[in-house]
Amino acid sequence: MKKGCFLTVIALFTIIIAIGFFLYRKYWPVIKESGKEKIMNVAFNEIEEKINLLDKSVYQDSLKLLLQKNISLLKQKNFDDAMNKFGEFMDQTKVFIIDGKIDSLEFTALKNMVK
Repeated sequence: MKKGCFLTVIALFTIIIAIGFFLYRKYWPVIKESGKEKIMNVAFNEIEEKINLLDKSVYQDSLKLLLQKNISLLKQKNFDDAMNKFGEFMDQTKVFIIDGKIDSLEFTALKNMVK
């Protein structure tokens, strides 16, 4: 490889790395917040479809409202805490709805998780 080509490659590589660091520092919080909202919305839509397949009960609609309330509360928190709590809540909800119905004990347990 010629000296000129080698120096050009090194210079371009350095400029690309510098631009990457600049974009990361300047725009990462914005990307993180929009990503948090999109992840929560996708997960909510997925779990809402599963809730719609449950046996009809009084707790089916209450569970949807509880999920919406939990998502709105978590959107106000920082990214790491919100994702951890949201993940735990969604995992527990999936465990409770595996049997195809939601009863008062399961709903109360989920409600206590939100508090």
